[in-house]
Order: sequence, then C-alpha cells, then structure tokens
Amino acid sequence: MYVRFLTFVFLFLPTLSLAEDAFTQNVADRPAMNSHDPYEDYNRAIYDFNMAFSDAIGEPVADAYNTVLPSPVKKGISNFFNNLKEPINTINALFQGNVEGGLTSFMRLSLNSTLGLFGLIDIATPAGLDYQKEDLGQTLYKWGMWSESSFIMMPIIGPYTTRELVGSSIDSLYNPTYPHLIQTDLQGRIMLFLGEKFVDYTQIVYLARQVRQQPDPYVFMRESYLQHRLNLIYNGNPPAPNLDDFNFE
Repeated sequence: MYVRFLTFVFLFLPTLSLAEDAFTQNVADRPAMNSHDPYEDYNRAIYDFNMAFSDAIGEPVADAYNTVLPSPVKKGISNFFNNLKEPINTINALFQGNVEGGLTSFMRLSLNSTLGLFGLIDIATPAGLDYQKEDLGQTLYKWGMWSESSFIMMPIIGPYTTRELVGSSIDSLYNPTYPHLIQTDLQGRIMLFLGEKFVDYTQIVYLARQVRQQPDPYVFMRESYLQHRLNLIYNGNPPAPNLDDFNFE
C-alpha cells in the first residue's frame, strides 16, 4: 500500500528539495491571518450554540469517556486516529517543499501501521519521529494562493479558519487513507471523521471551562485558535510580531 507513496517521493524529491527555500521566502512577507473578524456576528451565534451543546451533551459524554476508559485504551484510540492522518501529512509536507517533514510522516505511517499494530501503539515518537500536522490549508498559504485567512465557527465541530476549512474539504476528497489503509464507503468516512473529532474534543474538554472564565470567551477562543493555526503554518516557529503594531504610550 506504500508503493504509490514511494513512487511520488522519489519522483518528485529533487524538485521538492529545490522548492523548499522558495516556499520559505514566499511566506515571509504575507500575513497569514485576517486581523479583522468579518463573520463575527455569525461566529458568535454559532459559538453560543456550540457552548450550549457542549453543556447539554458534549461535556457529559466526554467526561464519561474519560472516566470509564483506561488511559492506555484512550491513548491507543488517539494514536489510531493520528496514524490515519499521516498520508495527508506526508503529501502536504512534500507539497510545501518540506522534504524532511514529509519523509518523517511517511516513516511514522510505516512504523506505526506495522510494528505499532495498525497505529494503536505510537512507536515512532520515542524513535525521534515527532508528529507534525500538515493540511492543504497550510499548503495553500505557503503556495501564496490564500493570505489573511479569516476565523469561522462551524456547528458542533468547532473553530476553523476559512483557508483551513476549504483545504480540509479538498484533503478529504483525495485522502489516500481510505483506499489504501481503510477501505470504507462514504458513511464509514463520516463515522471516522466524527470519531476523530470526538476524541480530539475529549482531550480538550477541560479548556471549555477555562474559556468561559475569560472576560470575552469568544474573543479568547478566536485568538487562541488563530495562534494555533499560525504555529502549524510555521511548524512551531512563527515570526515575532512587529513591534510597530503596538502602542506603548
């Protein structure tokens, strides 16, 4: 199932290596996130709906999940869903010219899918192959195709940026996970997507309680999420903010 990946890597590796510096220079002078919030009225309405849903259904179910299941089982489930993302991580890292990141994701997929019992056990991280999320939203920015992405809230599944939302939708269409790792139909894909989102939610459910304690919970969540996406774009090393943008008087 790795033959197509290997063909892609070795066929395009020289071109991708040369492109890496160009991508890095390309992102330097373009703002990644919109400093305004053009969808704020809509976002606040969806935020209120999501918080009500979390109070009534989300948090009780997540608390039950976290209480009933032993930690090793929860860790195995989380590892499994992370492993399903590795083909997309590999492709987008290579598309961005990040050859090292692409090969790391591919090696993680190979090790965890075989020696790690279909991804239930993460043996790649202790081996020095750290997980790095890469998606088409990040790729579009690095290609110079979409600057200043705006924040947007989605019902139930939570915060996105507009670039991330479009990129993730396209990712799902050509995701090689399903034809090569898990052969399933559309209904199966939807169930896996919802399962992944639920597992992610159970890991951060405590943050919802902290967000509510902020003076403006919506703004706190928005700014936190935009910073999270910025960190992903720059692989954990975003550029320092321009001090000229601050008024120290």
